[in-house]
Amino acid sequence: MPGFLNGQLLIAMPQMDDKRFQNTVLLICSHDSTQAMGVVLNQRHNDLELSELAQQVGIGEPRFNANEPIHIGGPVEPSRGIVVHSSEHVLPDTTPINHDMAMTANIKVLSEIINGVGPNDFIIALGHASWTAGQLEKELRDNIWLTMPYESDLIFDHSPEEIWGACFTRLGISAGHLSTTAGHA
Repeated sequence: MPGFLNGQLLIAMPQMDDKRFQNTVLLICSHDSTQAMGVVLNQRHNDLELSELAQQVGIGEPRFNANEPIHIGGPVEPSRGIVVHSSEHVLPDTTPINHDMAMTANIKVLSEIINGVGPNDFIIALGHASWTAGQLEKELRDNIWLTMPYESDLIFDHSPEEIWGACFTRLGISAGHLSTTAGHA
């Protein structure tokens, strides 16, 4: 949809005062005139890996990807699992995000990942971020976020600690030189 940010990256500006989102990069999974929803891509749960999560949800011991980290997807529904993944692997309830990525909030995708038959690229997150109608647009006008097109190598070829800085580098911006005030033409 024109004017909406589906499939775009949302990059927290250096002056972000909400500690939950400082230095974060989110993938906007859905955005329309009534709401927006995204998943933080670069915050990991301390000491929570897929092997432990698989045991907690009762799907057994992973044959594959046991050491895969679990991410903090955002402050909304922090116990709800969401897998953001490459779009070559879909289930009936998978939601496409863009031409490369999809989102599945079904335990079956976790089972497939631990058995080695899931998507090639994935991030497993607990929780998500959401905005009400017009809220994200206001935050963009207030210079809280930058946006950029999604690029899979930014997410899957960098460690979570590097993603935020890599986005600024890709945009050709030095985060230290950004103004904390928004300009309007």
